[in-house]
Amino acid sequence: MQKLADISQHFSNGIELRDNEPVEGAIKKFKREVANSGILTELKKREYFEKPSVIKKRERDQAERKRFRKRNIYNEA
Repeated sequence: MQKLADISQHFSNGIELRDNEPVEGAIKKFKREVANSGILTELKKREYFEKPSVIKKRERDQAERKRFRKRNIYNEA
């Protein structure tokens, strides 16, 4: 659980309410701020331990897909 505490130090999300601002609007604003900051994606990524070899393989596969897509864009144009 220590990693979660480390993450919270890097992402400090807070919103300031204006006078007479409805709670629903504040919740919506907070959710948008959390989504834009990338906290949830980081937490999902750290949910389970991933071996370094698996990380490297995932990144390698991602780069290969990116190269493939880029190559297809140039071939279609």
